[in-house]
Amino acid sequence: MINFIVMQAVKKYIGILIILLIFPISWFIGKNFITDGDAAIYSYIPQESDIVIEINSRNFIGEMMYQRIFNQDYVKERVEVEKEDIPTGINYFSKVILFREVWANESVWICVVGVENEQDFEKFVATKISEPHIVTNDGYAVIQLGPSSNQEQLDEHLANIANKKIKPFSTRVDLSKHFNKEKEINVYMIPQTSNANNQLIDGYLNMDFHQDHIDIGGEFNVVSGFNDKKGIVYPVNEEAALSIRSSLNVFNSIWWFNSEQIENVPQYDQLALDYDGMKIFLCDKNWGYQFPFKSFPEMQMRFDLSKSERWFAFFDTINAQGKIKVDTTTKSLITEQGTFLQYDITESHFDLSRSGVNLTADPQEDVYFDMQFKIAPLLDNTKFSVDEENPPSILEQSIGISIAEDMIDELHAFDNIEQIRFQMSNGGEGKIKAEGKVQMKDKNGQSMVESMFFMTEALLYIKEF
Repeated sequence: MINFIVMQAVKKYIGILIILLIFPISWFIGKNFITDGDAAIYSYIPQESDIVIEINSRNFIGEMMYQRIFNQDYVKERVEVEKEDIPTGINYFSKVILFREVWANESVWICVVGVENEQDFEKFVATKISEPHIVTNDGYAVIQLGPSSNQEQLDEHLANIANKKIKPFSTRVDLSKHFNKEKEINVYMIPQTSNANNQLIDGYLNMDFHQDHIDIGGEFNVVSGFNDKKGIVYPVNEEAALSIRSSLNVFNSIWWFNSEQIENVPQYDQLALDYDGMKIFLCDKNWGYQFPFKSFPEMQMRFDLSKSERWFAFFDTINAQGKIKVDTTTKSLITEQGTFLQYDITESHFDLSRSGVNLTADPQEDVYFDMQFKIAPLLDNTKFSVDEENPPSILEQSIGISIAEDMIDELHAFDNIEQIRFQMSNGGEGKIKAEGKVQMKDKNGQSMVESMFFMTEALLYIKEF
């Protein structure tokens, strides 16, 4: 009898010990026994790419393995899990690479991922994408992201990338020196050299996922003479939903979306933006705007200028092109999309606002870019109603308001991210230091799971529209 009691106790303690060991074992397996993604994937990145993103699947798998075991209900609630074991053909332990290449006068995003079974992979992709453009070779798949107006030539280009007939990025930059395998996401950026307004030569960012937040770090090299650059003059408005301050011409430093400067915005000395949502009024579709609504953004935006003649010319050009309608008496303008704003342009500044700009100077010499963004307040302050002066029909009112409210409700799925902070400051010796933090709303959740939820919702939202 005593032996039986002793044996039961031993079994109980061994069971507890096994449970306690699952955490370090599962974490250890995820981090060590799952091998590092082969750096050979870098050889598929063309030399002329200007943005390269690396996702370290190994790091994600290690954390998700633990979360799936210990927080199963939480994971199932936040991330859709396939009920059936559908073969994808993907090598889940491979790095995932995304790069942007300016090719044939287009900015093309391309993905490279490891595959274990090409046939399974092609079948899987065909169930997710209606007209996929993919070339597989030697255990990797090169995937086109987004449409192209030069599809026939791009198909040939994809094949050349997959067959390594394109000069690789490694002849330009050794990514292994900049990409940290301990970070979940690494990003390298090198602006187009033909842009005379570049202030950043090149640089990298990385993302480190923690329990309830993501840390952002990085470093950029700057052009000669940058040390004379002034820092931001106006401090970030912590009360605003979105607040940006910059003495960098960031829109001209990295061509984020295409091969042109955004709207050809001239250079400026300082940028200050506070944005708190928008009041949107549905109006008659025949009123003359591109979209059947008027919008009144709750914002203030200032560009401090040293070369005001360029801004006067810019303002006159967009007015002559019909992109805005200007009333010089009331100093108001209406964009071709139906956005109503006050403006003020002088030798020292260009302002856009709802009711004037109210900024207090507090120079920070070593900070060149500062941003804070809170999603929930921005959505809460975005309101839809009917324009009383030029209302749409009763049916259009009902349908329009209903769709708008549903859209805002869907967007609230994204406010699982509580706040984003990002800053670029003087790093010394011709460097800019980048630091940031993405804070999740659920303090008891996990940033990796919350990010997967965010991306899933974003993809579904984009697919709808």
